[in-house]
Order: sequence, then C-alpha cells, then structure tokens
Amino acid sequence: MLDFRRLIKILILFVSLIFCLSGKVFPSWPEFWLSSDCFSGAAQGTQTTPSIAFDGTNFLVVWEDTRINTNNDIFGARVSPQEEILDPIGIPISTSQSVQSNVNVAWGGQNYLVVWQDWRNENWTVYGARVGPDGNVLDPDGFFIAGGLEWAVYPAVASDGTNFLVVWSQYKSGISYDIYGTRVTPDGEVLDPDGILICETPQFEYYPSIAYNGSTYLVVWENDQG
Repeated sequence: MLDFRRLIKILILFVSLIFCLSGKVFPSWPEFWLSSDCFSGAAQGTQTTPSIAFDGTNFLVVWEDTRINTNNDIFGARVSPQEEILDPIGIPISTSQSVQSNVNVAWGGQNYLVVWQDWRNENWTVYGARVGPDGNVLDPDGFFIAGGLEWAVYPAVASDGTNFLVVWSQYKSGISYDIYGTRVTPDGEVLDPDGILICETPQFEYYPSIAYNGSTYLVVWENDQG
C-alpha cells in the first residue's frame, strides 16, 4: 500500500507530464520548474548574452532568456568541470514581466551574486539576486541595487571574498553617463545606496567591467570621446 508522501509525488509527476505534453511553461511546486523542452532538447525562445563564474566546484552560467515572456528573463545553470549540465532545463533567476538584460555574475565565497539591468519600474535600474552553490535562488524577486530617477545600466560584479562590488553606468543629471559602484554584502545588503563615484567626465562612460586581484579592484570601461 502506498504511503501518503509517495502518492503525492506520483500525483505531482502526473500533473508535470500533462503540462509538459501540452507544451506549457509554468513555475509551480517548489521542487519543479517545467519547461517546454521537457528535460531534453533546446528551450523555446532565445538564450543570449551569457556570463559565467566558478565557485571552486562548479560553474554557474547565466543568460537572458525569452522562453516564458517575450521580454527577457534571467536564467542560469550549473555546469561541472566534467562538462555535465547540472540544471538541464535552467534555473529561473528573475522572471519579472519587465525587460531584464545585460546580466553578469560573480562568486563571493558563500553564494553567487547575479546582477542585471531591469525595467520593472519603467526606468532602467540595477537589480540583483543571490544564488547558492546548490542552485537555490535566495532572492526570487530580486533586490534593488541602483538607479531610480537616473538610469543605471550595464552592471558588472566582482567579489573580494568578503563583499561584492557592483559597478554600472549611470545617467547623471541628464548630461552624461558616468561610472558608479556599490558594495553588496553576502546577505544582500547594499552598503552604498547613493553609489560610489568611480569616474565622471564630460564624455559618456559605458560598459564597465571589474576584477579583483587579492588586494584591489580594477574597473575598466568604454569612454565615448566623440
């Protein structure tokens, strides 16, 4: 005679199969994410602009994905050093109805921090979400990092092993884009809510990138001198 828990698992698998065969995509039970690829083959939509980090055991690859919304969402997957894809249907990191793009990821010693630019407030802002080494998304709704009335775009992130440093290009005072940054703790606390000014010139500064060498961060960007 089947016990209650085993019966529930059988019912969940049965419902999962129905939705899989119908081609629908939906977030449901905490342990399931059903995709139209039904655990094999390519996902529907487009998957673009990947970023990658390594936690010492596995990689986390993140990307923009349109399998659910026509607007871009943020998905990810862990990949082992033996090239095994540990999350073959992907991990939904942010599936807000708004556009989410320019994703970037870094490992911080405890969790990953995934950052992206987000249009959910009808203004470009920087959002983030922590992802555990087991693939668990700790901030499924994401959390606000930077932006507001002034557009914040093209985020990048690195870690010094204690905190993350997130950098981005911000449209200040309607004049030009400058480079700003903020530290983010492993708990997701934004330590510099007004941002740290890194570079301000009359020209536009775009597409920052960042790395840490054990003692100092180096931030680089594109400078439009035209």
